[in-house]
Amino acid sequence: MISLTTDFDDFYSGQMKGQIYKINPDAKIIDITHKINRHSIYDAAYVISTSYSYFPKGTIHVVVVDPGVGSQRAPLVIKYDEHIFVGPDNGIFSLFKGDIFKIDLEKLKSKLSKYGIKSTSKTFHGRDIFAPAAALLDIGEMDFLEKTSIISTLPYKKEITKNSAILSVLYIDSFGNIILNLKKDDIEIGDIELSNIKIPVLTHYEEGRNLDLISLYSSSGHLEISKYLGNANSCFNLKSGDIVKLILKN
Repeated sequence: MISLTTDFDDFYSGQMKGQIYKINPDAKIIDITHKINRHSIYDAAYVISTSYSYFPKGTIHVVVVDPGVGSQRAPLVIKYDEHIFVGPDNGIFSLFKGDIFKIDLEKLKSKLSKYGIKSTSKTFHGRDIFAPAAALLDIGEMDFLEKTSIISTLPYKKEITKNSAILSVLYIDSFGNIILNLKKDDIEIGDIELSNIKIPVLTHYEEGRNLDLISLYSSSGHLEISKYLGNANSCFNLKSGDIVKLILKN
C-alpha cells in the first residue's frame, strides 16, 4: 500500500499515481491529503507523523512538500516503526527517528528506464523520483538505496519548567485549532495563559460552550487551543513553526 501526502490538489497528484501504476499496476494508493498548506514543511511533518500509524505495517508513505525541488537537497527514504517514508530531505521527516537512506539517482534512473520512465523534471520530483521510488519499494526493489546518517531537521522548541513552557506550533487545523508540541506526560497542568489570556484546560469541546478560548489534549495527544464553534487562531494569527510561551497554572 502507498499513501500520498502533498501540497498540490490538482492534476499533479494524478500524474504521480500514473507513474506508480506504470511500475506496479496492482498498487493500492490512498490519499492522506493533497491540501497541506502550500510550501509548509511543518504542516507536512505533523500530518504524516500523526497519520501513518492508522495504516497497515509496511505501508509506503510518499510525502511531497518540496519548495527546494531541483536544488541539492537529497531524496530520502526513512524506515520507522515498520513503515517506509519517501520524500525530500528538507525537515519533513523531523518527527521520525529511524533508519535513513539516500536514493541513488543514477541507480533509480536505470531501473525506471525499464518501465518507460526516462526523464526527470527539475521541478517535479514527486512525479519523477518519489512516486516511482515508492512503487519500486512496493514490489520489493531496494538496491537503489544507500544508508546514511544525514538528515535535515526543523528547529522545534520544547523547553518546560514548572511554571512555563516554550513550545512550537505544530499545526493550525482547518477549524483554527492551535496544536502545540506538549503532551500530557510532559507535565501536569491545570490551566494555561498565552499572550495574557487565561485559558482553561478541559477534556472535550462541549465543555467550552459558554467560554471563550479553551484548551484540551487533541486526538493526536498534543495540547490544543480551541474555541467552541469558532476559530481560536483568529485571536493570535499564528502559523506552524511559530514559537509561543505558555504560563502554566498547576
